[in-house]
Amino acid sequence: MHSKVTALRTAYALLLSGIFILAAVLLSACGREERNTGTLEEWMGISVEETVQNVYASQFRIEKLSGGYRRISAGDEEILIIPEGKQVPEGLSGKVTVLKQPVEKIYMASSSAMSFFQELGRLDSIAYTSTKASDWGDKTIRSLVDDDTITYVGKYNAPDYEWLITEGTGLAVENTMILHNPATREKLEQLGIPVIMERSSYEEHPMGRMEWVKVYGCILGMEDEAEKWFDEKNIKFKELNTDDGEGVKAAYFSFSPNGYINIQAPSGYFAGLIRAAGGVYAFTAEDLNADEDDSTTMHISMEEFYKMAKDADVLIYNAAIYGGIESIEKMTEEKPLMTDFKAVKNKRVYCTSEDIFQKPTAVAEIVEELKALYQDKDVDMSFFYKVEDR
Repeated sequence: MHSKVTALRTAYALLLSGIFILAAVLLSACGREERNTGTLEEWMGISVEETVQNVYASQFRIEKLSGGYRRISAGDEEILIIPEGKQVPEGLSGKVTVLKQPVEKIYMASSSAMSFFQELGRLDSIAYTSTKASDWGDKTIRSLVDDDTITYVGKYNAPDYEWLITEGTGLAVENTMILHNPATREKLEQLGIPVIMERSSYEEHPMGRMEWVKVYGCILGMEDEAEKWFDEKNIKFKELNTDDGEGVKAAYFSFSPNGYINIQAPSGYFAGLIRAAGGVYAFTAEDLNADEDDSTTMHISMEEFYKMAKDADVLIYNAAIYGGIESIEKMTEEKPLMTDFKAVKNKRVYCTSEDIFQKPTAVAEIVEELKALYQDKDVDMSFFYKVEDR
């Protein structure tokens, strides 16, 4: 916690404790009043006027309802957006997350979702984060966290609940890691803080992930701006000529401390990026004995990795987890089998930037860099760098 936060907490420790307890009771009671029984379809006087048509995304649906209300469905979550000045409908199911506009003082526990707010020009709506200043790749966001304009409130699975309650929190945006820590979400909701889970990483097509800007535009009351921004990016994406990269076989991976190789299943986000640039992903569902729609991280042995990726034209190391590769020589010293890889022999080994996954809004730029990487072009890159010998 930054010095300003520490000082404030020290000065008002007793007061905060009292407010914390009172606020928790009142907010929980308020939440119960707004969440009764019934279904969305049973609302009196509210109907679906239009369903927003997605271009690529499959993980969310936005419905425009009468009276200016909006309903967002994502996975098993239903989110109801209440326009400013409107009332929460009676008979609302307790499973529905209610967001009253304007949605402000957002707690951003998903670092990748921050870029959507940045592109929409609404970083001012973010008040708290679970990512330290030093872990932000974007200089603007890093500066905002460093000077407490956006306050670091602790790790995503153990935030400072007192701080979030006493300072006020309009929404918590969690990443999928919250699934492994359900008690954290339950605690936030018990305190009256609405929670949504950022699911864009489940999108198979990389532009589907970028299309999640529409979800946040809807929440912020900036639907037109989000649509325009996405349409412009989509035009740029469609204009990319990926023929130059056609047929290049690429393996995306990282070494884990326990000796296994971490890879992404064929339907994962990065595998989609590789294909979007015209390349061929080295790992198939058949080879991995995985479902075609599996998008998770998988762990395979070094021997399995060798079998599937030894003839890959390029190797792309995920530096976002444990950092990058120091050199080809050091890599082969630690993993002798890597010496026989085609990409190692041809010195076609690359690392991602550590912040690449904080920028789902940069799909077109990432795909363009992948094209250059496939062709081994000596150009400046923001999201990749070539691993050299010592």
